[in-house]
Amino acid sequence: MASKEKKPVVQNELSGWQEFVRRFKAHPALYTGSILITLFTVIAFVLVPAMAPKANSLAAGGRLSFGSYDGIPIEFYPGNYFAQQRDYYSEQLRSSGKDQNNQYVAFQVWRAAFESTVVQTAALQEMKKAGYTTPQGLVDKRMATLPVFQENGKFSAARYKAMSEADRMNLRRDLEGQIALERYMEDTLNLRISTQEKDFIKSMASPERSFDMVVFPLASYPDSEVSAFVISNPNLFKQVHLSKITISSSEGDAKKVYESVKNGSVSFEDAAKTHSKDEYADKGGDTGLKYAFELATEITDIAAREKVLSLSKGTLSELIKGSAGWVFYRAEEEPRIISIPDSALLTKARSYMMSFEKGKVEDYLIAKANEFAEKARTMSFTNAVSALSLTKKSFGPIALNYGDVEILKGLNTQNIPELSGASTNETFWKTAFSTPLQSPSKPIVVGDNIIVLNPVSETKAEDSTSTIIDYYYNYIASQYSERTLRNYFLNSKKLKDQFFDTFVRTFMASNN
Repeated sequence: MASKEKKPVVQNELSGWQEFVRRFKAHPALYTGSILITLFTVIAFVLVPAMAPKANSLAAGGRLSFGSYDGIPIEFYPGNYFAQQRDYYSEQLRSSGKDQNNQYVAFQVWRAAFESTVVQTAALQEMKKAGYTTPQGLVDKRMATLPVFQENGKFSAARYKAMSEADRMNLRRDLEGQIALERYMEDTLNLRISTQEKDFIKSMASPERSFDMVVFPLASYPDSEVSAFVISNPNLFKQVHLSKITISSSEGDAKKVYESVKNGSVSFEDAAKTHSKDEYADKGGDTGLKYAFELATEITDIAAREKVLSLSKGTLSELIKGSAGWVFYRAEEEPRIISIPDSALLTKARSYMMSFEKGKVEDYLIAKANEFAEKARTMSFTNAVSALSLTKKSFGPIALNYGDVEILKGLNTQNIPELSGASTNETFWKTAFSTPLQSPSKPIVVGDNIIVLNPVSETKAEDSTSTIIDYYYNYIASQYSERTLRNYFLNSKKLKDQFFDTFVRTFMASNN
């Protein structure tokens, strides 16, 4: 049985900056990682050289708070680690020719600097809890090599003394943190890769398989089936014409407004325009025609929702507690029962099914895919494709590359977008490499598609593949470790992430 997980419908499309904001707020760490260039990695946190305090800042002596980690403020002020990271990433983007005045680019730079600072703060906290103290002799040696103290390629005592005591102390403190951070990263990331682990990766690399494939998109679910679903679920697609009033201040205020409308001392329309706090207030509360299922997120209590859907023309609902306050409705018409769905309703119903009845759609197309697979077993894959007027696609050779490891041959989803998401689909890989050659696979759910694979050939990977794994795997494993560590800190409950609010308030207030 296909999954019948129900998800809410996203009805309003956003664009530009609004869409950027929506995606960031939904998954800040994930989305930032997807838009930053590869220089934004944990290793860069270690390689940035320590700098002496700088004078440039947004406001003289000013600090910007972007949150905290384990109670330690994540702040930006002139010369601190956050400021150094901001300057570092800005320079990297400037060198690459990026327009730094672009609000998206500025956001990326500041977010990358913030994340670097979170990782640095978290790592130093871990070292502090472990009882680590940076050796002062090591700090002295590092100080002596800094460019600011060099003259003719040698350490200059005169330059050292020329720097103020306060600046020297700040520089020592920065170096102590940098050395502790380097030590933490070395201890955490420089783990020895076992021979067994490399052998396992090599086993994924060979053999390589090539495939033919047939796709049954969920979008191909026929209108006749959607229509049948509508007809068999009349209560979901009943139409109601309602007006509503939303009171957000208090239940007491809501009861007063409700009683004044109920006893006729004020009209529903006037009460809506005067007291209601929703998008329909200016229209006297008129919400227009809605389908019953559209009220599910608006009125979460099933019993209360059923009463509203059954209101006779001109009658009021009870006062209902909602997410935005207290609400009551008036029916403007008798409920409309749909007998034969038109094209507009079919579109609405299809959207509903893809969100709340996706398993039903998948089951239907899995049955169609099984019919095709059975025919392919008796008359060959290619002949079955022709007999059922389907389209055959081909791809490969690919290795068993779960997770899209860089050093193995993987899926080219640009050429076959139907395989988007398959790289981390365990069922896809198990089926692809366990199905006998020249035999149709069982149907596989991949995103919004049902696919049937036909492994057409299997070959041994080139000998150079093993050499490449031996040479590069330690580096790639280190990258994965860095990414895991970064995400661990950024998703920690210890992190109070106020980056977005501070950034918008500080840099974009004039644009709002």
